[in-house]
Amino acid sequence: MKFGTNVAALLSILALCVDHTEGHGRVVKPPHRGYLGRLPKYSAFVPVNYDDDGLSAGGLGATRGGKHGVCGDPYNGAREHETGGKYGLFPKHGSKVIAACYAPGATVDIEVDITANHWGYFTFGLCKLDTRESKETEECFQLLAQPNGETKWPVPYGAPGSDATANLQYKLPASVTCEGESHCVLRWWYTSGNNPGGVNEQEQFWNCIDIYIGNSCGATPPSSPTAAPATTTSKVPVTYPPVTTTKSPATTVKPFPSSYAPITPATPTPSPFTRGPTVKPTVPPPAGTCGGCTNCYYGPTKACFSGWTKQDCSTNAIFTWCGA
Repeated sequence: MKFGTNVAALLSILALCVDHTEGHGRVVKPPHRGYLGRLPKYSAFVPVNYDDDGLSAGGLGATRGGKHGVCGDPYNGAREHETGGKYGLFPKHGSKVIAACYAPGATVDIEVDITANHWGYFTFGLCKLDTRESKETEECFQLLAQPNGETKWPVPYGAPGSDATANLQYKLPASVTCEGESHCVLRWWYTSGNNPGGVNEQEQFWNCIDIYIGNSCGATPPSSPTAAPATTTSKVPVTYPPVTTTKSPATTVKPFPSSYAPITPATPTPSPFTRGPTVKPTVPPPAGTCGGCTNCYYGPTKACFSGWTKQDCSTNAIFTWCGA
């Protein structure tokens, strides 16, 4: 009996540990430093990181005191994903490891893979590094906002399944440029929301992305002269088109709703962090609730799922079925 009791206690502890460590995610567009090595364009310069969706700075036990590596590495460990580390190779390769190039003030299309959904929210920050050897610091990052002015992107609560893709947008400051020997670091910070308590009681993830910001981004390079003078050399500007990432085939997952879907505002709904009843009412939604949505509506981001069934939409009361 005592043996059985001890085993039960051990299993309970293990269950708690699993609950704290399941949430994972990564930014694949523009690709973060740990993801670059998976892409043919960068594979000659950056090694593959097979755990690039788990950059939680050592996990909840390590970050509970508020300390973490700037780019998701353990505070007291090797800083492999920071500038100069194993995956932060701008000092060595320069523009060859730039993930994307944007105009000042541009709206950036971002894609995030959530490989285990623990809700919470995303934020993004920008840090300008003036020299090739400069390193990002926590104080350097400027908080960015979405086109609607919000800085936090809430991960939908209760989305079916644990695997999903989030597509969202954030705006770059119009006054910042960084190219050549200078560059900028775009950082994703994911604070999960499945545990009681404040930020430091949640599992958190960080990704750092090397980008250029300049007026020449996306421009067509000028034609090379037929004969260059022997005493001079010239550099042809590099064009950085929008980054396209190719992922290996995987199980089809439903996308999260976008926080900028072009439909009319809806009446307020409960916070995505407040657990609602598991059964939705069968009566039609109030007039005006759905805006222009004809499928499954998600109020906190004023967005509309497409391709969902009524059963999918009924998994949590925070969703509203607006289909026929």
